[in-house]
Amino acid sequence: MRGAAFTVALLCCASISTHAAPPDESSTLSARLLAQAESASKDDPSRFAALLKQINESTLELTPEQKLHLQYLNTLSTQNSGHDAETIKSYEHILSQTKDPSLSVSIRVKLVALLRNNNQYLQAYTIANTLMEEYPNITDTALRLSVLMAIARVKVAQHQYDDALSYTKQMEALVKTHTSTPSRTQERLCYAKAFQAQILVYKGDATGLGDSELIASTRAPYDEAVDICLRTGLIGQANALRLDRASLINEYESPARALVFLRSIAPSIRKSGIQPQIASLHVTFSQIYLRLNKLDLAIKSAQAAVAAANPKGHNWMLEAAYEVLYQAAQKQGDSATALAMYQKYIDQYKTTVDDAQAQAVAYQMVKQDVMAKKLKLEELGKQNKILQLRQSLDRKSAETSRLYILLLLFVLASIALWAYRTKHSQLRFRRMAREDDLTGAFNRQHFLEQAESILHRLQKTDGEACLMILDMDHFKRVNDQYGHVSGDTVLRHVTGICRGELRASDVFGRLGGEEFGVLMPNCTPQQGKDIGDRIRHTLVTTPVEVREDESLTITTSIGLTSTRRSGYQLKRLLIHADEALYEAKRNGRNQLVIRST
Repeated sequence: MRGAAFTVALLCCASISTHAAPPDESSTLSARLLAQAESASKDDPSRFAALLKQINESTLELTPEQKLHLQYLNTLSTQNSGHDAETIKSYEHILSQTKDPSLSVSIRVKLVALLRNNNQYLQAYTIANTLMEEYPNITDTALRLSVLMAIARVKVAQHQYDDALSYTKQMEALVKTHTSTPSRTQERLCYAKAFQAQILVYKGDATGLGDSELIASTRAPYDEAVDICLRTGLIGQANALRLDRASLINEYESPARALVFLRSIAPSIRKSGIQPQIASLHVTFSQIYLRLNKLDLAIKSAQAAVAAANPKGHNWMLEAAYEVLYQAAQKQGDSATALAMYQKYIDQYKTTVDDAQAQAVAYQMVKQDVMAKKLKLEELGKQNKILQLRQSLDRKSAETSRLYILLLLFVLASIALWAYRTKHSQLRFRRMAREDDLTGAFNRQHFLEQAESILHRLQKTDGEACLMILDMDHFKRVNDQYGHVSGDTVLRHVTGICRGELRASDVFGRLGGEEFGVLMPNCTPQQGKDIGDRIRHTLVTTPVEVREDESLTITTSIGLTSTRRSGYQLKRLLIHADEALYEAKRNGRNQLVIRST
């Protein structure tokens, strides 16, 4: 109540002074309110919302930079609304406009987390690297802490636990020496110590510590962090740590002890209302019950975890819950349920693996870019040094001058060789891409890999699929008459129309030239024919502009087959669809033929 009263009093005082403030005084008041709002955003959501509402509704005159700061705070207030794309776009817009170094750092710290959560790892790690480079020049303690935390999280994601621990220890030292109030010191120590404790577990797990050794080596850091967080009132952070501890006890010590411990903290977690922690609570209960062979309770808890998590998304809780459901059903002899849950578990697991690979590739690309820049700076430094030597030795003999010229050419050749190697590496990464450069559709290799995987899965469940091959009619005439640039335009046009008519589950790729392939899982031949006919109709009714004021109507011939007729072997499906395609060509083009036998 005292905090609420203080907030109301502060707002009243601020409101009184805004009505008659002259321009300079108004700017000063605006800056003060913005600073108060940003401070409240860290630990007082209700006060933050009230201050933000007051600023937005006031008649204060804001400078251009203050308007950007207000836009940042408004974006921050809605960051957890689930609209990450809009949030990222807003942050990037402010970042491109602001000249305030502190605001720039704050936004980039937020972007690192948001981009990582949305699988945009290359951008996230690039920003994290710039923050690491700028860190020595950052003076604000809160900003330095947030940068260290962001970098430490990147290091954990790459399993570089020693580096991550080093950053958290820097955080701890920074908190102890540069925080103004004891309460603020304890709050920041809570986050630093909590992260340290988690990293120690990851590191011990990765290095293969024994069960008892891992439990013993992490007990003191965990207990210390939990104690600090509880004394500071950061119950959510303490509960996150205690959930981790319960999992450790279950996995490495005793499920019975883990159950007692988890039941003791469960009321606090439920009371907090923090949905991810509630989902994690259900997952941990399910894992403990599974080890205790209490299968009904394990299933009930795992189902609660699935309900509490986001079923359409991916997170470790869904993966763990489906694994428990699969193992419990297997133990109960329920093969059908076990198979269904195992498939969901594998889907989540594959997403985890793919995500880890994407992170690793992005991290290596950024690392390579940093190394390339470092080499370039070193080479440029050498070049500058050589030029200085040349200036000081110009008075010497012509022979000596020629030797230095040769040395300079050697350095230039080294730079050229470095540029060639860098370009070669970049091209290699591009070749790793899954998409066709021209159309954006899957390239042939990736299309075939995806199709094989889907057919294999459908064969297990006796599902049906259709394979469709599309070939543009008289496409060679387009290239011959209008040129290859127009031909490329036509291919992109066809790709866009196909995507507009295909379902989200369909796999679409460019097989080569003007030929495209579509694998449609859970699709009957009639449904496949309807989709193919829609594509043909849309192509005919949507001409493509190949030259200025000149449009061209494109038609396509389509061959279609299904697993019902051709089986689940991709090679056989391709042959049969190709035969149907050529029958469509022979019958006059601009038609769809279904493989009949």
